[in-house]
Amino acid sequence: MLRIVVYANQTPIAEANAGNMSMLADISDYKVRAVEHAAPKLDIPAADVTGWVRDHPRRTSVWHLVRKIAELAVGEGNAADAVQEGTPSITASSSD
Repeated sequence: MLRIVVYANQTPIAEANAGNMSMLADISDYKVRAVEHAAPKLDIPAADVTGWVRDHPRRTSVWHLVRKIAELAVGEGNAADAVQEGTPSITASSSD
């Protein structure tokens, strides 16, 4: 399990958890949940996103996986597709 916590001024503002669902294969799929707290002063709503990072090569820097998880959390890039809580998650593939 990979856990990412983002802090601003020693206050946690976002967290993501990714679990390897491929028994640690060299090319792995990760189930991801990313949660961001609302920041009303910045007009940023709370978010709770789930999705997948598919076909990730494990023999690369962890920062490649962190980037894909961040892209999933904000709905950018082709690393994975994500949806808001309460709707089914969508999967996608990518290569790095």
